[in-house]
Amino acid sequence: MKKLGERIHTIERLVIDASRVTRYLGYPRKVPIWKINFVLPEYCYIFRNSDNSDISLEIENMKGFAVVPALSEVESLKRLMDLMPNFELQEEIERL
Repeated sequence: MKKLGERIHTIERLVIDASRVTRYLGYPRKVPIWKINFVLPEYCYIFRNSDNSDISLEIENMKGFAVVPALSEVESLKRLMDLMPNFELQEEIERL
């Protein structure tokens, strides 16, 4: 099955809020939150679905950051890659 993505222009400011925050705020265990800074090409695709609706993004001038709930740094990168496959990591991943 082919995934349908939304083409975005990364020069313009884009903010996508997390819509399903209960995944990482719920009791009994809280999932760690990771901040990932990245750069993008001028045009790219975002594949938003129920599996990644708890990821928030802020993009402007081909740079941005994502706040990703995940159990590990590796999982956070994988989850962001599923959402936005064309990003390049800009700096170290930070645990919030």
